[in-house]
Amino acid sequence: MALEAVKFCTKRHYFFNGKRGDTVDELLQRIENKKEAMLTFLEQLVNIDSAMDCPEGNRQCAHLIGSKLADSGFSIEYYDYPGVCTHVLAKKAGTGNKQVMISGHTDTVFLKGTVKNRPFSIRENYAYGPGVADMKGGIAMAVFVLEAMDELGWNDNGVTVFFCGDEEPGHPKTNAAEIFEREGKGKAAVFCLEPGRPDGEVVIGRKGVIIPEMTITGTAAHAMEAHKGASAIREMANKIQAIYKLQNIDKGIFCNVGIAAGGSGASVVAEQAHLRFSIRFNKSSEGQALLDEIRKIAATVETAGTQTVLHDDRFLYLPFETTEAVEQLLAFVREQGRKAGIPEIGALFQAGGSDACWTAKVGTPTICGMGPVGGFLHNEKEYISIDALMQRAKLLALCIREI
Repeated sequence: MALEAVKFCTKRHYFFNGKRGDTVDELLQRIENKKEAMLTFLEQLVNIDSAMDCPEGNRQCAHLIGSKLADSGFSIEYYDYPGVCTHVLAKKAGTGNKQVMISGHTDTVFLKGTVKNRPFSIRENYAYGPGVADMKGGIAMAVFVLEAMDELGWNDNGVTVFFCGDEEPGHPKTNAAEIFEREGKGKAAVFCLEPGRPDGEVVIGRKGVIIPEMTITGTAAHAMEAHKGASAIREMANKIQAIYKLQNIDKGIFCNVGIAAGGSGASVVAEQAHLRFSIRFNKSSEGQALLDEIRKIAATVETAGTQTVLHDDRFLYLPFETTEAVEQLLAFVREQGRKAGIPEIGALFQAGGSDACWTAKVGTPTICGMGPVGGFLHNEKEYISIDALMQRAKLLALCIREI
């Protein structure tokens, strides 16, 4: 990715296409002035249950965000999937030729009723609550960054914002991945607002993830006449062994059977068995081969009289690979971080997947973990640092502006 040189004068005024814009100091101070409003908006978001068992709350979040972005000059489109979730897509054209994208999700892992028992709270310099880091903090940050830039009249780069409503389960019933790919294509950069890591790192690579299920059916019989039955558990054991043979630590392919259950009693040949497993891998080129092997394992019958049905044999996430373009974008982010008062931004590879993979798939330079710094994700202790929230907001503003 070619990054244009940025010129500035002694008063730190930046120039865009020969035209003076607001100063960096003005932009950063305006964002700082929005701290209380940002926290109030974050409290609103966190105090709405929006997991997959609460589609009405998920929809409420999407419309709250859309309404706020509309006030900043964005055109808004909602994707409603009745009984499932709602996505929000917002766009604002710029006067220049570059476009950037901000991506993320409104859903959390916390089931309906969690907010009532554990609402948003602030203790010292930290904010707590279900989804405060993953990733409602990032959403609040983006909304107020874009508001500040609109108030200052900045409109050089076009901006697209897409927040889906079903990231946590991996989009099983929506076409969110297709939307991420479509909207990400051709952008100068994508900033995914998953939380920053506890030490402030951003994420520049992730594994691909497949999480299939197998349902195995046999024939029940008394253990004294086991030869008259067909054991689903025995067949499951064969398949577990075959799954683990796919593991290749040297290539970064990890396999884990997390759920294995079946049968009704020690003296009964098992009629039913079920297993769920995950496979994680580093290279997109390996993904299809692994899927083919999984399908082959499901179709192979080792125990006569059994049959297996394979469910969810799809990519939950493709790998987010660390390309040269990603490395160049990281260098740019670090440069903007120094302007925002962040001396050094670390970068790491994560095993868990994210929607950054879909925009990376279409060749767009993408950085994940651009949201506020937090920890204990998916945990009742989940938190973000308020100081880091403001720092990351300033970082995002500079990245949108200077790309």
